[in-house]
Amino acid sequence: MQKRVKYLLIAVAFLAGCVVAGLAVAFATTPSTQQEVHRNAVPSAQKNDAKLTVTLPNYYSPGMVMQRGKSLAVKGQASVQSSLTVTITDGKRTSSSTIRTAKNGTFTASLKALPAQLDPYTLTIASHGKTLAKVNEVYIGDVFLAAGQSNMEYGLRQYLIDPNIAKDSDGNTVINRADFPQTVSDKNIHFIITDDTVTNDAVSTDLDLPLKDYCADQWLPAVGTDATHMGYLPQLFAERLREQSPKVPIGIIQTAWGGTDIAPHMQGGKIYRHHIQPLENTHVAAVLWYQGEDDAATSDRALAYLYRFTTLIGQYRAAFGEDDLPFLYVQLARYGKQPYTATVRQAQADALRTAANTKNLGMTVAIDTDKGTSAIIHPLGKDIIAARMADQWQAIRKGTTIPMGPIAEQVKTDEDDPGTATVSFSGQTGQGLAAMTPVLSKKATADSYAKPSTASLRGFEAAGADGKFVPATATINADGKTLTITADGIETIRQVRYQWTGSPSQTPFLYNELGLPASPFSLSVDRVLE
Repeated sequence: MQKRVKYLLIAVAFLAGCVVAGLAVAFATTPSTQQEVHRNAVPSAQKNDAKLTVTLPNYYSPGMVMQRGKSLAVKGQASVQSSLTVTITDGKRTSSSTIRTAKNGTFTASLKALPAQLDPYTLTIASHGKTLAKVNEVYIGDVFLAAGQSNMEYGLRQYLIDPNIAKDSDGNTVINRADFPQTVSDKNIHFIITDDTVTNDAVSTDLDLPLKDYCADQWLPAVGTDATHMGYLPQLFAERLREQSPKVPIGIIQTAWGGTDIAPHMQGGKIYRHHIQPLENTHVAAVLWYQGEDDAATSDRALAYLYRFTTLIGQYRAAFGEDDLPFLYVQLARYGKQPYTATVRQAQADALRTAANTKNLGMTVAIDTDKGTSAIIHPLGKDIIAARMADQWQAIRKGTTIPMGPIAEQVKTDEDDPGTATVSFSGQTGQGLAAMTPVLSKKATADSYAKPSTASLRGFEAAGADGKFVPATATINADGKTLTITADGIETIRQVRYQWTGSPSQTPFLYNELGLPASPFSLSVDRVLE
């Protein structure tokens, strides 16, 4: 009996030991498991980590404008993996998000949209109540990327620094000081401008832009001498929008670089890597693009322009996270010194139909905008171009048809009379066709740049099977939407083209009911772009 009790006590002790051991194992493993779940569910970091610092891109500076109507993207670099609380507030309205950085400390926070207003917000980055970064005077409005080359870049300062850009190839002064537009004066237009450099020495991190020294510490307001730094086209575009929406601040990020062909602006190119890539994952209202003069200098670049340009459109849209981001661009203005200008203009027009996503694309025809200064590659008339682009942007915002000049789409010949061809135009661009004479003098303005004409249209040519173009007669048909083309000596028309020269001067030009000029074109019979 005693032996049996002894064995029973031993068994009970053994079982008790197993239970204790099991509990010990459970308590040893449970805390770390719970901690891992907690880490994944709610971002955390060591409190008041003295080593934790946050670096924001250098363009996060006072005066910065962030895009209204879209989530507010804030990105940066923490020194260690951590949780951060990102807040944008004006004291009345607040948008905030707590996020966990990547292992290497990089982060992009997405905050809910805040309304546009002229009063500033404040951006703060904090961890466990400790403020790590702060940017005062942050505005919510419309932000535009002003990209391309010198006709987007140049403003009053460039003309004053280098008087030769106002002279033609013979050394004659085409633009005098009195001809320059007044610079804008509006403290609610804010801008930064990138420097013409592609070296890493100009920036501290890959998140930074190579900014000009004068805007290295803040976004400048477009007032006084500061406004002279800004390109005429983006500043006049911004001025037009401010007139239409006075309670909405405008931000301009000017990355245009004179004397560059399109290749370095594309993904992988040096300009893209240093001037566009740091902006990836931010939000903008639209891209403004004016470029192509350098590509019009050689045949190979001109022939490659359509492919490169449509590819670039997709790349810029991807960089800013929207495959239908508004992309507004200028077709090359009149200039007779580049031999392949007409080819590049054709590529720019074709991009409207061949881009991967044709939604929210707008092209501004500029052959009637130079105010008679087409002898120089940087002509006047940016006010006319800016007004047209601003109208396109407002149409996109309202969801209405983007206003554009007639875009020729198709040429057909009469089966019974192949010597007669009919030109039709895409969408509504050919509504109300009319002959108008552009005001190719310095008297032209954004609201008065062409006058109705009763004369016959000029600048049309046709070619037969031999490919030789001869002057053609163009007549606006009774429907006001199509043209009839005939040419002496051509029994069967195979091609039709319009204003196929670097500096069109045969007037009157073709316009539509919106008072916008037709794009130059070259089309073969029955050529349709799908």
